[in-house]
Amino acid sequence: MDDNQSILYHNAYSICALMVRYTLVLGGPPKDDASTLNVREVPVDLFKGEHLTEEFLCDINKHGQIPVLDVRKGTPIEDSLQITFFIAEIYPNLIPESHREKITSLLKELHEVNYFSLSYADFGGARVAAGLAAAVENLLQDPNISDRYRKALEFKRGVVKSFKVEGMEPEMIKEMEHRAKVILDRLADALPENSHDPSDGPWLFGLQEPSALDAHAIVFIERMRDVGRIGLVPEKLDVYSQKATEQDNWKSVMNGRRTMAPRPKA
Repeated sequence: MDDNQSILYHNAYSICALMVRYTLVLGGPPKDDASTLNVREVPVDLFKGEHLTEEFLCDINKHGQIPVLDVRKGTPIEDSLQITFFIAEIYPNLIPESHREKITSLLKELHEVNYFSLSYADFGGARVAAGLAAAVENLLQDPNISDRYRKALEFKRGVVKSFKVEGMEPEMIKEMEHRAKVILDRLADALPENSHDPSDGPWLFGLQEPSALDAHAIVFIERMRDVGRIGLVPEKLDVYSQKATEQDNWKSVMNGRRTMAPRPKA
């Protein structure tokens, strides 16, 4: 494998992986030719438990989550927000200096939302969470697994409990709805007031080129649309997202798919 090649572990229906993949597509020119990020995408089948294997948990991401960016010359980056910041160092249009503080702050706020809570509350989420927990427990029942794998599974058990099982509790869902409404209102406020002003671009803050915040926001808005929560999204933000998803760069990421996996069968 090329030492300069990075690997992005992802899944076609992972909201955080979609955010990173869309960010890469929108990146624009690199800061210099030598810095171009050469990324090979490797799909991880969550439904088959590929994120729960010993190799994945012990060597790629102890949280058993995606996306992960393995930059080959360093420690794998396990968090979608940190991956985005890494990409933006190479592709400066993603976080332009003129709006660095605001973009960074809003990205962090957007990632304080538990996407699982909002995505699966009406899509069999409690059953999905219970299934994830059971899958980890079943693997732990094997007396022949290595010590490192057992420790990794025990850690993953805690991750599933905190983010998936507890994410389905009614009070948690209500809190995430509130957080989503707050951040979406702030994103709407970041759209230019006068779309007829030639100095205003079509993106957040009136930028002429999309930023990393646009990439993450549009994926989130489309997830809300796909799970029947578009009512959380202010109208002008809804229109902005629909226009973005008509473009070829969005279509190249989605390939005709929705952001949400098909509803689990009863």
